Amino acid sequence: MSRYEALAERWRLQSHRSDELHETLRTHSYLLLTELATELGVEAKTWKEQRNPFHRRYVEYRLSPFAGSEGETRIDRYTAKGELEFAIVLTFDHGEDRFPKTRFLVPLATRMYRQHPQFCLWDPVAAAPLEGFLWVATRPAVIQDILTVLDQELAIDPFEGPPTPPRLGCL
Repeated sequence: MSRYEALAERWRLQSHRSDELHETLRTHSYLLLTELATELGVEAKTWKEQRNPFHRRYVEYRLSPFAGSEGETRIDRYTAKGELEFAIVLTFDHGEDRFPKTRFLVPLATRMYRQHPQFCLWDPVAAAPLEGFLWVATRPAVIQDILTVLDQELAIDPFEGPPTPPRLGCL
């Protein structure tokens, strides 16, 4: 085997392992989504968009942790450290057929640490865990972190002003 062939074989193995890692991270992020929807009791609940025939879930997966056009992407986003950045979008309303709706964007990340997934609430600008939160080893633990942030965000009295800075984005 030539030196090139040996290097090419190592590259193929590395590429295959990288693909496996990405698939594993995607799987864990989708499992988090389904567990959160189940925890909230809305796993099968949908609402119909006002101006088109599409139905959306009350708990949705978003490939990007950024709001607005910056968040529009069709590919997974990985940091230089190999963390998968994504978001979960939670819709709140006065009823399935009532508008307007508020859609909170919850930026998250997942990574593998010693062959086990870890999750955290994510600051996509800093590409680091959201201030006050750490990587956690289980989906129930990060779901608790998500619920904590939502409780804090929704406890704000609008007459007293928004939190400084807001912890969650809206779509």
